[in-house]
Amino acid sequence: MSYRKTEQIAQKLAENRQRILTAARELVSEGGFAKAQITAVAKRSDLATGTLYRYFPSKDDLCRQVFREVSSREMNLLAGIAASERPALERLEIVLRSFAGRALTGRRLAYALLAEPVDAALAEERTRFRRTHAAIFARIIGDAVADGTIAPCDIKLSAACIAGAIPTALVGPLAPDSQDLDIDTVLDSIIRFCFGALGAQTNLQSIAPTTHSQRTARP
Repeated sequence: MSYRKTEQIAQKLAENRQRILTAARELVSEGGFAKAQITAVAKRSDLATGTLYRYFPSKDDLCRQVFREVSSREMNLLAGIAASERPALERLEIVLRSFAGRALTGRRLAYALLAEPVDAALAEERTRFRRTHAAIFARIIGDAVADGTIAPCDIKLSAACIAGAIPTALVGPLAPDSQDLDIDTVLDSIIRFCFGALGAQTNLQSIAPTTHSQRTARP
């Protein structure tokens, strides 16, 4: 009987924690980390403010966990594509479409992850996120160099350029106006730019249908 009660308590604690994280993630998606105030998260999760502090000592702790969970889902998706058996340039196009497409369909969340002014702790999380992102591109570019589909190059630098260019183009002051935005046209332009920078050729029509569901799925 005591064991069953302990199990029920543990389940309740886990459920409450997930409710808090879900509420915080929704608020970040709507208005960035600035909107994920403890009182707002408590209201959204239908829990008392004091209850939140039992799980997360501060807003910073909560926001760091939200950042880690969201960024991990994003990077795991891209890493899975990068590790597939497809030819390197096909993987590159799929990763580009998936990452850029998800940023375009969830622009507020993308801005929060990539460009929103944040405190030092979240900035450290963002740096790890961006490095992981660049490493995924580096893996694919390295494979493309190895199989001869692109010429030898500085792999890490090329990956850093691509990983840095996409967020700059899609979020913040240089991003295209969201009104009348044709996402597929924007994605094709990104593909052409990145492939051109690497001296590679792409057949856009061959891969776009494959990646639509990956692009539109949200974490």
